[in-house]
Amino acid sequence: MDKRGSDINLISKTNDRWEQIVTLVDENGYLSVSQLSELCHASEITIRRDLDKLNQLKRIQRTHGGATSLQFQKRKTPLPTQAHLEEAPALYAGSPLDQVDAMITTTQYPFQDTQVLPGNGKRKPIIAESLPVANMATCVSIDNYHGGVTLGRWVGQYVHERWNDRANVLNLTYHLPNTQQRSNGFVDGLKAILPHSQIKYSLNAYSRYDIAYQLTRDALSVDREINVIFAINDTNALAAMNACKDLGIDQTHIIIASFGLEGETTRQTLLNGDYTLVCLAMFPELVGPACIEAAIAVINDQGLPACIETPFAVITRDNLSQYYTQDGDTWSLSWDQVLQNHPLPFQFFQPHPSVVLPRRIGVLIRFGEHEWYQNLYNAMLAYCQRYGIDLALVDIEQTMMEELEQHRREIAHCAASQVEPGDVILIDGGPIAPYLADELANQSNITVISNSLDVLEELKGCDAITVIAIGGVMRHSDHLFVGLHAEAMIRELRADKLFLMVTGISQSFGLSHNNIPEVTIKQNLIASAREVFLLADHTCFGRESTIQVAPLTSAHKLITDDGLPASTRLELTKQGLQIIVANMC
Repeated sequence: MDKRGSDINLISKTNDRWEQIVTLVDENGYLSVSQLSELCHASEITIRRDLDKLNQLKRIQRTHGGATSLQFQKRKTPLPTQAHLEEAPALYAGSPLDQVDAMITTTQYPFQDTQVLPGNGKRKPIIAESLPVANMATCVSIDNYHGGVTLGRWVGQYVHERWNDRANVLNLTYHLPNTQQRSNGFVDGLKAILPHSQIKYSLNAYSRYDIAYQLTRDALSVDREINVIFAINDTNALAAMNACKDLGIDQTHIIIASFGLEGETTRQTLLNGDYTLVCLAMFPELVGPACIEAAIAVINDQGLPACIETPFAVITRDNLSQYYTQDGDTWSLSWDQVLQNHPLPFQFFQPHPSVVLPRRIGVLIRFGEHEWYQNLYNAMLAYCQRYGIDLALVDIEQTMMEELEQHRREIAHCAASQVEPGDVILIDGGPIAPYLADELANQSNITVISNSLDVLEELKGCDAITVIAIGGVMRHSDHLFVGLHAEAMIRELRADKLFLMVTGISQSFGLSHNNIPEVTIKQNLIASAREVFLLADHTCFGRESTIQVAPLTSAHKLITDDGLPASTRLELTKQGLQIIVANMC
């Protein structure tokens, strides 16, 4: 086929994808970039370009992190009965937060996320959910440690009765204080029953499905003695369960214990009996109203304790029907059961004749894809509607992700400026890699070597660039080739420059990464390059991921964004790194 025919086919393919995007967005009201990438089988950077163009053509409405339907935008208000977070009344970027009378924050990054809250002179009362934040009036939460102990003791008894006291634990944890309390409590409760229990691995899954899945799969692949998996939330538990299924592990040989029982997915999984799953239910249906009642109390200057404790219960397939009833796909909390067995912090659903009710309450949400936050928001929304209170969503994840992606584009642009004609370069896999490939697409007389499918996809039509694919075992979750074949191929190569990406950078632990199979790839890439450029946005610093890749001194230059504090840049410079700030390139 000649070039003209190839161009016509490319245009046709693009037009088909645009029509697919418009149809999907119209059908769903809102879709994120990652959702569209998966549905359209295209890279996220391609989807972002498509959305920008479709926005110019007035086919969709571009938003932070995705797109909404123009048909959807024409509705007077979102439909609260559908109760999707994407369709909730929102305080978008630029809307003043002083329009709310109080804020409820569900943040997992208290020091970072509270920057979006009103500052001095505009401060509103803050109710924290689960994790304390600065200047809060109170925190609504279960007793995480006590809950962990209760769950650990239950699992200990289960193991004692079935497996002769043999408990080998994979702990899928998180670095935050509340999740650490859950993990520590679980271990203490388990060892109270089984003193000789072994914690084989304690791994930070960052509350992300893909990371929890891969960590579980990696741990079980090298250690089949693991028979207890503890997860700090349902997302990690479901990821662990699917990893067990994909590895073909016998359901009778493992138990998965989780905090949350967040929503319909886990309840149905519990009902189906897929693997032995036990959950410490935290009842978002109770926590939501408790947050609203706390906001009402603080607005009326009623004294509140530092922490308002909400109830929890250990729930299995055997007692699920005591706490929840199912009608088709809908699950409802059995309030009578809760009232009989658990003390509540407030008298819910009571009239408020002698108090001032807030006009509007803002809710700060991160990890909106988690069912806990979806059901928590739905419970708040229903409770507010009962009293005529407006509830407004601040989607901090969506807003900050768009800013982070812009930083990554700037880093990629700066990295591309370091490439000279005749260079042979290695591009590692990571979130900046597709942006770098896009920046390099217009260059010529360079050779690009990569194990990233996203990079190869971006450069596939660039005739002026020699592209060498590092083959191996496809790691589908990250679009990367890994394994012994890939490592052997890298060892036979030499490159002028490597653009390296990791998930953690600290002075004490050096360069580190979450995914174990990628670590040896990165180490071989470093050994094959004459000059190593570390590409990292500011969120990577101060983190210590699962496995060390190399010391800081392995990198020659760091390209980062201006979100990295000057003091940190100075300390890294003392380590011998040359620092390049992207927006100064």
